[in-house]
Amino acid sequence: MHSHPTAIIVGSGITGIGAAYYLKQRHIPYVILEAKPDLGGVWNCQRWHGARCDSDILKYSFSFKPVLADRRLQDRAEIHAYLRSVAQDFHLAEHIRFNTAVTRAVFDTKQKQWTVHTNGGTFSAQFLFNGNGYFADKPFVPSFAGTAQFAGEIVHTSDLDASRTFPDKHVVLVGSGSTAICCAPVLSQVSKSLVLLQRSPSYIFETDNKVGRLTRLCQNLHRRGITFPVTLLRGGLQFKDDLIFVGFRRFPRVAKWFFRQHWLKAVGPETVRKHFSPRYNPWEQRIPVAIGLKDKIRSQQVRLKTGEIDRFTPSGIVLKNGESLPCDVCVLATGFDLNFLKFDLFVDAERISIDQINFFKGIMMGGLPNYFQPVGVWHSAWTHRSESVTKYAIKIMQHMQTNGFGMVTVARKRVPTFPSITPNYITRHAELPRLYGSFELPTLDKLFSYRFSPRQFRFS
Repeated sequence: MHSHPTAIIVGSGITGIGAAYYLKQRHIPYVILEAKPDLGGVWNCQRWHGARCDSDILKYSFSFKPVLADRRLQDRAEIHAYLRSVAQDFHLAEHIRFNTAVTRAVFDTKQKQWTVHTNGGTFSAQFLFNGNGYFADKPFVPSFAGTAQFAGEIVHTSDLDASRTFPDKHVVLVGSGSTAICCAPVLSQVSKSLVLLQRSPSYIFETDNKVGRLTRLCQNLHRRGITFPVTLLRGGLQFKDDLIFVGFRRFPRVAKWFFRQHWLKAVGPETVRKHFSPRYNPWEQRIPVAIGLKDKIRSQQVRLKTGEIDRFTPSGIVLKNGESLPCDVCVLATGFDLNFLKFDLFVDAERISIDQINFFKGIMMGGLPNYFQPVGVWHSAWTHRSESVTKYAIKIMQHMQTNGFGMVTVARKRVPTFPSITPNYITRHAELPRLYGSFELPTLDKLFSYRFSPRQFRFS
């Protein structure tokens, strides 16, 4: 590990591992500070039943080491193992300081460097990459009446381990987002009964998890050393995601018709009306991807209920419409609050607030020198854009090195932009950074937004 790193990376999840790879490729010394005893981020700590990625693994995996697999969507353990293999194969793991939680980071404008304070001492470097993710460490737990008298167990998915089984328990799974939709089919297999209780419906897309013929062909060619077909396929998959996102938002009636037809034959018109007809338009919120949910609903292994919880009783849950649900275990798939910064940031003695701070191209926040926080997009695989953003940040660093600059910033200003999607975990946080300077569509951003221009930054 280099004793005088040029860059400090916070977090060894997929963003941090990607940043480490590209810094190493450019021979830029770095250190990774990881609060947990293992790498992987959410793929290390989220261990509930059915935990997986809802993006195609060929697109979600890194471009420099794509995953070639027979199944499109990979589970938590497989992605965790993949990230470990990347860290080992490219000798990144030796740069990680585990059990090192960042508490504060201070940029000195005279010294033109960051000092990062942790539970294991301080670290200093010219640049700071924040890859600590955007969800808070603590889950979002709604408040319900009567929980004190409930004789059963209430557990959030963040505290649930897939090794647990409930063969003699009536389980109610609360939620309608990606976590609930991934969890329900798997949790139903280890429960006496399972009710999926959603406060309001979501648009859900069920997919066959087997890769298609074209993907198999491209993967076989890649194994033989012909790599460009996989590269083209990754780009094609991203273009498809972007096109669907734009098309569904531009033509919501067509999108609503698509989802109605998608579920109509499987569950019937009455179930579609009650449980698959959201109040919002498609892609105003993230669309969960299901595997095997249709079969579970048809076989009654998963029963759907739509309604708000009024209160808990000693033996179950009462909905606001008066219906009672027997319940021994209530699993909350209610997500997390957002937290872009899990530690305080200072420039000299001034603490920086990110309340509606401008976030340029998903890489730099206004008024924060030498600070990069690579982010992906909401509607597609995180990695596809976070890689582009990370490489863009390194272009900035190399420009500074070539020209003898010690500091780079973008001006702090208010930007009248809003999130491209509006789920509850976003709308609860008005202080979120406001993205601008890109299309928020990786296909276009890769072509136009990440061509480096020094005029877009302030160097000194």
